[in-house]
Amino acid sequence: MISKCNKATKNNIISVSENRRKFIILNNSKFLVNEVKVDGCYILTGAKCDFLFEIINSKLEEVFYVELKGSDIPHAVEQLEATILKCLSIHKDISRKCFIVASKFPKSGTSSQVMKKKFLSKNKIQLLIDTNIKEIKI
Repeated sequence: MISKCNKATKNNIISVSENRRKFIILNNSKFLVNEVKVDGCYILTGAKCDFLFEIINSKLEEVFYVELKGSDIPHAVEQLEATILKCLSIHKDISRKCFIVASKFPKSGTSSQVMKKKFLSKNKIQLLIDTNIKEIKI
């Protein structure tokens, strides 16, 4: 557990939302999931994403960084990268994924593919972008 800004749960459905954007974890495996409110609690200054989720089985297995955004995808990428850097000491050797849930973004096309490849190359972390609702199973 990384901070006072967390909420640990084994609920089947873990959901966060802001401005009609929603990120949902379907926790059928009943893992312990540590939900951390990053923006405005864990990190108070500078760029930061909205939430992070630590997936814990017997140990910390995976981390999801989540940004719920309007349409400014480049800014969302900056926020994710800033949070990754600030959490590097505790998440360095852990499997990580980044998610942007935006109001609009072209699902296919060269711009989205180039952005995802560049993010992976720079951060060694997969970036997934979806519109309005992203649902992930663990």
